[in-house]
Amino acid sequence: MSYRHLIALFLPLAFALPATAAGWPAGAKTEFVNECVASAQSSHNKEQLQAFCECAADKVSSEFSEAELEAMRSQTQPDPALQQRLVTASSSCNAKLQG
Repeated sequence: MSYRHLIALFLPLAFALPATAAGWPAGAKTEFVNECVASAQSSHNKEQLQAFCECAADKVSSEFSEAELEAMRSQTQPDPALQQRLVTASSSCNAKLQG
């Protein structure tokens, strides 16, 4: 599975982020990472996926404001600019998939 496909998997999960992702309410980050790992069907092992998903969650929470996360959650069609920022932010975690 290419990194692009893994990022494509990550996109819908990001839209499920709580509006307060920057502060991650109790259990929300763990739930997000677990969903990310469980949803990924790739040739990467679980440890690599775990590291990627944790990194991506951290990047998204630091790159996006609460308002932007809320906007992503409320849109039926994601804004292409926000989507690209999401891909860019999570792409920096691709090294976690190297093994």
